[in-house]
Amino acid sequence: MASDYEKIKADNIRDYGEKTHHLAFLGRLYTDRTHFVFELLQNAEDKNASRVLFGLSEDRLEFHHNGEIFDDRDVRGICGVGEGTKVDDLTKIGKFGIGFKAVYAYTSVPEVHSGNEHFRIDHYVRPSATAARPTGPGWTTLFVLGFDPAKAPAETAGREIAERLRGLTARTLLFLRKIKEIEYELPNGARGIYLREEIGGAHGRLVTVLGESGGKEEGERWLLFERSVPIPGGTGSVAVEIGFKLEVGLKDKIEGIARVRESPLYVFFPTEKQTQFGFLIQGPYRTTPARDNVPKDDEWNSRLVAATAALIVDALHAIKERGLLTVAALNALPIRLDAFPGDGMFYPIVTAVRDALKTCDLLPAEDGTYVAGSNAKLGRGAELRKLLGGDQLSALFPTGRETKWLSGDITADRTADLRAYLMNELEVEEVDPDGFARKISHAFLSAQSDTWFAWFYRYLSGQEALWRAPRWRGDTDIGVLRLKPILRLHDDMLETPFMADGKANAYLPPPEGSDLPCVKREIAADEHAAAFLKRLGLAEPDIFDDIVHRVLPKYNRFIVSVSPDEHAADIQKIFRALGSDSEAGKRKVIEEAGKASFLKATNCSGQTAYKRPGDIYLNDEELRLYFENFPGAWFIDEPLPSGGVGDALLNSLGVLRSPRRIVFDGELPPEIKQYSTRPETIRNYRLDGFDGFVETLKASNSFEDRKARSLVLWRYLVNYLSNDRSFFLGQYEWFYYSNHSMSFDSFMLRQLRETEWLPTEDLGLKKPAGLPAKQLCIELREADDLMKLLFIQTEDQTEAVKELQHAKELGISLDDIEFLKSHPDDFQAWRQSLSERARKPAFPVRTSTDAARGQKRLLEELGSAPEKEYEQRERSVRTTGGMVEPRPWLIGCYTNDDRQMVCQLCHDEMPFKKRDGEYYFEAVEALDRESISIEHEAQFLALCPVCSAKYREFVKSDVVALAAVQRALLEVDSPEIPIMVGDQKMILRFVERHFDRLRTILHAGERQIITANK
Repeated sequence: MASDYEKIKADNIRDYGEKTHHLAFLGRLYTDRTHFVFELLQNAEDKNASRVLFGLSEDRLEFHHNGEIFDDRDVRGICGVGEGTKVDDLTKIGKFGIGFKAVYAYTSVPEVHSGNEHFRIDHYVRPSATAARPTGPGWTTLFVLGFDPAKAPAETAGREIAERLRGLTARTLLFLRKIKEIEYELPNGARGIYLREEIGGAHGRLVTVLGESGGKEEGERWLLFERSVPIPGGTGSVAVEIGFKLEVGLKDKIEGIARVRESPLYVFFPTEKQTQFGFLIQGPYRTTPARDNVPKDDEWNSRLVAATAALIVDALHAIKERGLLTVAALNALPIRLDAFPGDGMFYPIVTAVRDALKTCDLLPAEDGTYVAGSNAKLGRGAELRKLLGGDQLSALFPTGRETKWLSGDITADRTADLRAYLMNELEVEEVDPDGFARKISHAFLSAQSDTWFAWFYRYLSGQEALWRAPRWRGDTDIGVLRLKPILRLHDDMLETPFMADGKANAYLPPPEGSDLPCVKREIAADEHAAAFLKRLGLAEPDIFDDIVHRVLPKYNRFIVSVSPDEHAADIQKIFRALGSDSEAGKRKVIEEAGKASFLKATNCSGQTAYKRPGDIYLNDEELRLYFENFPGAWFIDEPLPSGGVGDALLNSLGVLRSPRRIVFDGELPPEIKQYSTRPETIRNYRLDGFDGFVETLKASNSFEDRKARSLVLWRYLVNYLSNDRSFFLGQYEWFYYSNHSMSFDSFMLRQLRETEWLPTEDLGLKKPAGLPAKQLCIELREADDLMKLLFIQTEDQTEAVKELQHAKELGISLDDIEFLKSHPDDFQAWRQSLSERARKPAFPVRTSTDAARGQKRLLEELGSAPEKEYEQRERSVRTTGGMVEPRPWLIGCYTNDDRQMVCQLCHDEMPFKKRDGEYYFEAVEALDRESISIEHEAQFLALCPVCSAKYREFVKSDVVALAAVQRALLEVDSPEIPIMVGDQKMILRFVERHFDRLRTILHAGERQIITANK
């Protein structure tokens, strides 16, 4: 039996009024008026239809579905406004009252035919009976929407609705439960069909949606998850859903999860609200009538978001169980946090994902399992991840649970967003080779197997920075592993590779056994490990290593406990090594022997002790005479090879046959002292035993004894001078703008000159300086060079003394004067080059013609000149610098008639020409951005490389100096501007044309500032 349409009409007139113009807005709720298609689909879904058909004709649209037939409640609902069977039923997806009114965008009198109900709806809310029409085979309900030309011409209506139907996609069916098939037919016979298939499961529902439209086929497979949400008031529950798009390969095999590009919020159908997720979420959210907005602060909507946040965590675990939680799947999650503000509607879902990934084993690990972010590490390089398994990683980075590497598919290049999310949000540490090396400890290495050590050495072969040797003396940027015990020795002890002085602490194992510290043979047997150890600097031991590591260390103890026979054998072994043909081996022994007190020696008091080679002398009669009564002098007391071989070997070790120079760092003559901006170095010398030697001389009353002793020292001094003319000079180094050095008369030489140690026949002692040679005993008068050095006056030295005094007054040494005398041609060439260098090239002349007109034209240029612009990147980067090219203009300004290009600051010719024949110079901005804000060629200077560096350092980097240059340019009328470049006063010179243009630019800038301030 049909409903009482007249009664419903009367009720609605009473409720909504006689007039209906106030209801006309219901047909204009949607910006896209074809949206009513979704309203019809919603009605069919709520009526449990499994199939629908849109039949489009020239003058109408007919909509069929096979759901439940209409009853009285449905009639009232479709004729009402926001009421009826679904107004408060959150389990239904549409609201007939308002939603259905969208059809009025095209029709004025929609018809409904379902079961016993056959009616039309006039004026939005007034049903009337109409002639019955068959719904067609297999269909239970028919909607007829005849086009109203007053709403839209039939042609327009048909075109728009056809476009909407063709625009449906298979995804339209995704979140529907009842409708399995959508079909449409167009007036021209074109057809389209969309199908939905579903397979339930313990870990989500597999939904396949297929479509064919306009001859094109489409298909998608999705993994859907749902969670029940109780309806307030205990009237049942609804579901929120999450959908992940699946990647399907050959033979319909599911290969993974793909991130979707567009992710609107679904309220069974897509809304206009974007979630920014890489997956879809759906639920019965409260929306505006037009479904174009979803209120964020609505309590029900907030409840649905909270339920979805809980669901996403369950979904991740289910995806993991399916083996689909891959790196690609992580990219579908909300990892790009700039798209999710903290006060956003969906932020609870973002935090739920973050917390789950941090605390649950959901991140793909390198070993094929999963790990929580709190127990995960990113590894820089596959080799490092292979070297450090779970046990090693957990030992280096303990977290309370097993620490694991994340999948190697996560890299800075391929998954930059995911990597940044893991590091910044989940606080996952990225371990690089340096970080790994710094974490290594003695305890960690002790726990590793020999096999692991071999792999460790293989890995280090490609990580030279970790064990790099110092590149220069004092270099502190050395490989961190040089200081860690990375060598496992034959006794399983660990050792650092090198001592503080760079000597190896261990050796490669030789073919035969060795008592020396060697890398464990089982490890070195790996050819890759052995290759690394050789590159590191290890070698097999030899006799020299035996001496260095076994013999000499016995004598470095505070108390040497060596038997006479053992000591004799040690000395014999050392002498045999020093007599070998291996220069490298001998150097190794000599260097280490110089630090060891292994030589037996005696002094004048008869004491015996082990001493270092550098502390003792050969047991020579003249030396004993020189050092008599000086117990600080020690003499060798070892049996030596015959034939002078022993003396030569001892001499190679540093045992001398003449008094040593003792170096110290004081006593710099005041006249030598220079101003230095860095710590200075002084190497001064005194002669070992000289003070005691003089005391012994003074104590002697015999002229012959004094003469004999003095002759010993005299012969030593003669030998020193003949072997090394700089022996008596000290060295002084300082820094002022650059490194400087000079020699000076050492304390030893001044002491030899000014101390009374030369005997005269009247039994007196005289100082050499100023002593006439004729007063010397005859044996001392033949060493002219030494007498000159000691300022002893010979008969032909009067003129020499004058020359020396004159040279000192001129500040030049006699050696330099002699050099000039010996090289007259070279001296003349040098003078000529200096003369040529002193002649400056002619400075170019470029006058300004018609200055007033030129200034006017320049001001017009400035009006259109681009402002300097900068972008903030890692640093402020200028982006408009390429708009002007000052170099050709500067070349034209500063090239003279001789075709020489001249520097504006030093006024010299530019230092060289490039391969293309053009001068090399640097175009440097005269002032900064605040002074000149536009791009113009006249703001640049033409400077040589040296002046460019000076100007940038002492002017551009000094705000006071730069301000002085700007002030001078504005105030000085001459094109020659005096400026300070550091401590140096220089002239910045311009050609007239350049000078006038630059000043015009500056004055124009001043006027702009004044105008802006007004």
